[in-house]
Amino acid sequence: MKTKQLLILGAIFVVLAIVILLFENPFGQSEYEKKVETATPLFPNFNEEQVMKIEITATDETTTLSKQNDSWVVASMDNYPADGEGVTELLSKVTEFKNTQRVSNNPEKQAEFEVDSTGVEAKLIDANGKMLAHLFVGKTTPGFLSSYVRPADSNDVYIAQGYLQSVFDKGTRTWKDRTIFSFNKGIVTQLNIISPEETLELRLDAEGAWQMIKPVAAATKATEVDALLTAFSELDTDDFAEARDALTEYELDAPQSTISAILNDGTTATLHVGKEEEGKLYVKRDDKDTVFRLFKSNVDRLIKISDALKAEGPPVEVETE
Repeated sequence: MKTKQLLILGAIFVVLAIVILLFENPFGQSEYEKKVETATPLFPNFNEEQVMKIEITATDETTTLSKQNDSWVVASMDNYPADGEGVTELLSKVTEFKNTQRVSNNPEKQAEFEVDSTGVEAKLIDANGKMLAHLFVGKTTPGFLSSYVRPADSNDVYIAQGYLQSVFDKGTRTWKDRTIFSFNKGIVTQLNIISPEETLELRLDAEGAWQMIKPVAAATKATEVDALLTAFSELDTDDFAEARDALTEYELDAPQSTISAILNDGTTATLHVGKEEEGKLYVKRDDKDTVFRLFKSNVDRLIKISDALKAEGPPVEVETE
């Protein structure tokens, strides 16, 4: 009996749903679709190609990004290279902002939407100092898929797609480029790893296979070596170390471990590993002054011992220079 009643109720629900669809929107557009078609940009004269400076103020701190020779730097952090992909995303978002969904024009509600000084303020400026866009990015909407945005010269608050505060405010991660190394792993011909346990040397043979030279002559596990090369050639930092004068504080003057990749163009990528502190190790490129911090798990992906890379089987004959 209960099953029959459920089937009847289900059929009634389907019929009602069809009736609502037919009478509410009989093959026509929804109000939202109509708004999308007629929407105009929040900043109609904005051209991202003209932006030369970006000022972002969040939690009472201002970060300045500047474009120099077609690249972005964090001017407020000693002109350190900026997160280029992050800047591109920010500029794209400003270009995409439209007046599709206005939720308020009441200035008393700006704090509620966090589109006042409690939110993130962004100024986008051209080479002549002209303001191309000035806006406030507020909190996310209840559905967490959109955010509130307000042009600085207006009381109108709009809904824009995406979690925008993370696009405009990088927080403690900062706007610095987090890349440590970025090179083609396919042109690496030799790998050297020095650790407290041993000195490891791998070389690419004439057939394109990796062979272990030190501490023993042996074939290697191709998948393990490839994973190591991928991790090293695409290495990003987990954090930046505080500026200090002496590398001795990080134990990078006499590193506990080192990994080097020799490329077929004659260049070498070398990373020194210092002491561990709060679950992260201090690391530094051999050719740069910046000190980075990596989680221990990420360092462990690089500093391997021979047993982890050596293939099982009889030793192979490897030609050495």
